[in-house]
Amino acid sequence: MKQILKRKIQTYVGQLRSCVAMFTAAGSGVGNAVKLYRFIGFGVMFFVTCVAMYTLGGSLFAQDPSWHRPPGATLSANSAEVVKELLVTKDETYALKILEVTETDNQSLRLKMFAYKQLGKYGTKKSVPAIAERLFVEKEGFYARYALETIPDKEADEALANAAKKTNDPATLAGILTSLGVRSQHFINTDKNIASSTAKQFLTHANEDVRKAAAYTYALTADESAIDFFTQKTLDPTQADSAFLLAEILTAKGAKDKAIKIYDALAAADIYQYQRESAVYNGILSRGVDGVGLLTAQLKSDVTAFFEVGLKAGRELTDDANATVTKAMLDQLDKEKNIERKAKLVRSIGDRKSAASKKVSLPQIAGLAKSADVAVRIAAIDSLRNIGDASVLPILIDAANQTASKEIAQAAKNTLTNLPGREIDAAIVKLLDDGDVDAKIIAITLIKERRIFTASESLRKALSDSNEKVSNAAVDALGQISGLKDLPMLIDLMINAASQAEADKILIVLKSACTRFPQEAASNIVVTKFIEKNARVNTQLLNLLMEIGGRRAMEIVNSYVWGDDAELRDKATEILGKWRSPRDLDLIADACLKLAKESKETTYKIRGLKGYIRLARQFDMPEDRRLKICQEVYDLTDRNEIRILIFDVYARNPKLKFFEAAAKHLDNEAFKKKAEETLVIIGEKTQDKGKQIADTMKKIIEQSTNNDIKERAKRVLDKQ
Repeated sequence: MKQILKRKIQTYVGQLRSCVAMFTAAGSGVGNAVKLYRFIGFGVMFFVTCVAMYTLGGSLFAQDPSWHRPPGATLSANSAEVVKELLVTKDETYALKILEVTETDNQSLRLKMFAYKQLGKYGTKKSVPAIAERLFVEKEGFYARYALETIPDKEADEALANAAKKTNDPATLAGILTSLGVRSQHFINTDKNIASSTAKQFLTHANEDVRKAAAYTYALTADESAIDFFTQKTLDPTQADSAFLLAEILTAKGAKDKAIKIYDALAAADIYQYQRESAVYNGILSRGVDGVGLLTAQLKSDVTAFFEVGLKAGRELTDDANATVTKAMLDQLDKEKNIERKAKLVRSIGDRKSAASKKVSLPQIAGLAKSADVAVRIAAIDSLRNIGDASVLPILIDAANQTASKEIAQAAKNTLTNLPGREIDAAIVKLLDDGDVDAKIIAITLIKERRIFTASESLRKALSDSNEKVSNAAVDALGQISGLKDLPMLIDLMINAASQAEADKILIVLKSACTRFPQEAASNIVVTKFIEKNARVNTQLLNLLMEIGGRRAMEIVNSYVWGDDAELRDKATEILGKWRSPRDLDLIADACLKLAKESKETTYKIRGLKGYIRLARQFDMPEDRRLKICQEVYDLTDRNEIRILIFDVYARNPKLKFFEAAAKHLDNEAFKKKAEETLVIIGEKTQDKGKQIADTMKKIIEQSTNNDIKERAKRVLDKQ
């Protein structure tokens, strides 16, 4: 190392001599002088550093990891530094030194755990012996295994295998065996022979956890050689889960026959029933269409659990082009006498996905949708949602209209609503055109629920149906599915309504429809429908414009606010005070403020002011704008019944700005009491604190004549 430092210093001295020579040759220009001095300054610093390192032995330049300050006797006191070293340097030697520290406090143990974790990330075979020695250390064994699980070298396999032979502690042994199995998952090139041979030695261990861990690792590492062990009739139930794992591994490798052998053995083994059920289920699915015999056997079983296994497998078992599986299930359905089991089997068949299955099962399931047995009938109706087509509509309509069972009727309506396909939509529209009264009402309901927008023409015809129920239902449906082109017709229906109640009903439908239309286009249609001297119609149209909202709607309403028609002007000014669309805040604010400032009629001025302050009270806006509106309203009128409305705005906004605004009125006799009440309300709600609030509360306590207000003010003061 000293020789390295010596060479570095000699190199620098040589470079310095060259610079001096260049400087001499170029003259004594200022630029050259500056460059030279800079170089000399850097050189001096470098020289001093090198001498210091030389004196200390040059350990910094040796690139020896031991240069890191090893953890001393106070590991926990340097925890932040230790973590930084482990994360940044990724120094295996340093991490191993952390493990050697003998401190046992919680912080030191946490740092050790972290060192194990980091060794698992960047440790090599160099670390294996030291980590293996700590597999049996209390509180560290788990983390030592964690590190060995992810070190890729085969030495880790050997260390774990050797440790398994040494320990007598069942918990430690189970953990070591599990770690051997985990390594086989992490690394393709791990030595599985070491793991499998080690695990095999403990498959019959006296401890249950050890047997379970051994079976897990054996299944992962032994492959086909483990089949004999996992297919024995006396297999330990705690090891059955590992048998399933082996079967899954074999299936993934394409050895389906060997997996089936395991499933069949498990189904006959002396293990827990839920495990045998799972074995039967997987055995059916693994066979594909060839599993139909085993499936049928479960559907015939008197044991409910295995019947349920058959139902589940029946839903999922793949079919061939001839629908072999579905036909077998339908055959069993014919033979089933128990109503509850039959209903469940119907649902299982109805849940099958393939087109061949649906085609084969539809006639039989459709027939059961008219069954006298309620449970079977409902199951069949529900199943038609998945397998039905337009041919089942009459059956479903009949079921939906029957009154004997609400459950049947509701099931039919649900299926009719959710039965997919454009041909279904077309059949429902045709039913509206050609059906009887009950069928038409059902069809209209379905058109609305299914949003069949192509039905608008048929619904328009239904509006003039001689049956009132049909025509009323058509009005409601049109509101849900009508387009912009239908808006004039709907407005005409409202205008020509036979009664105010009917007109109001159609207005509700119109409001629902208009929320889906472009605002400007809808407003332009509405404006063409105003009728001179017709207060009822015009009021409804103004209300409709309010629901539509937008700039064009506001322009139309404003035109009537300032128009010559006194009746429309009165209604339009009322509408301004009711406008609800938050998006139209600026538009409605301008309209209300203009009305308050420029109207020559006191009534309308007051409406403008009330409408304007309502925005500050109800709409979302910045605090400063809210305060500005309040001040404008106060300044624009001398009517105290209007001015007092600003305090409602202040009370709804418990912030210091509103507190200050309300406090300005404490000495105003007209609003003194309202100001006191408002200030106390804000004080109770606000999170702000300070001298201003405290002083104001003191003033209220001194001057208020309301004992309740005084007591509340005292409580606010106590919080300051």
